[in-house]
Amino acid sequence: MNNGPMLFLGLFASMAISWVTFVLGPQVQMGNLQPATTVAALPAVYPNAAPGLARQGAEVYRASGCVYCHTQQVRPRELGPDLARGWGIRRSVAHDYIYAQTVMLGAQRVGPDLANAGLRMDAAAVLARLWDARAVEPKSLMPPYKYLFDVRKIGRTPSPDALAVGRGFAAPQGYEIVPRPAARALAAYVASLRQEPYLFEAPPPPGPTGTNAPAAGSPDVSGPALPAGTNRANPQLAAPKQNEGGSAIPNPQSSDAPAK
Repeated sequence: MNNGPMLFLGLFASMAISWVTFVLGPQVQMGNLQPATTVAALPAVYPNAAPGLARQGAEVYRASGCVYCHTQQVRPRELGPDLARGWGIRRSVAHDYIYAQTVMLGAQRVGPDLANAGLRMDAAAVLARLWDARAVEPKSLMPPYKYLFDVRKIGRTPSPDALAVGRGFAAPQGYEIVPRPAARALAAYVASLRQEPYLFEAPPPPGPTGTNAPAAGSPDVSGPALPAGTNRANPQLAAPKQNEGGSAIPNPQSSDAPAK
């Protein structure tokens, strides 16, 4: 019996189901995402398109292989310590990547997550790490990217773009380190990475609950201490007095007092 057609149909069905599940399904679900409105006292539109230099830097980031050692996704609190490490204030969601032509989520973390790198360092700090990360973090595993810089003699005046690094990492006497355009673009891209605003699918953490403390700014209704049994709304309706024998003396203003 020839099983060739059945084998072909089985393989075709497997490929079709995989394509629908992993390609068509996500495109239908998220392919038309539009910028969202932030959850804040003054709502704003998020995200905004990155500036031109940062967009150029994204290509340098990809070509330099940064994605092999760094991720750009903050995991939920229950799936890892990303939030506790200060790598973000909320988890990453699909809206964070609307304007990314190539979403570089990454697969492993030899270095820290960079989804919010712009909240931790500016472009100058990124350039210092690109020249030699050990100038900033002595135990860093990041390799130097010195091909992104020019080491040249200082002219009449030093270049305003010259890199300032610590002793032991600086250029020889009479020389300066100047970043190339690719280095400046890469630094601008990393410094632009921010997933800061709260969104509907990633709201701010809930405030403290289960307390009976008065709200801030509310008037103090506790008042001075009163004798036990006193009705605070009408202090005259106090607890019944007692005579010398210990029996209660009815309050004439109380409803429990005997009628005359």
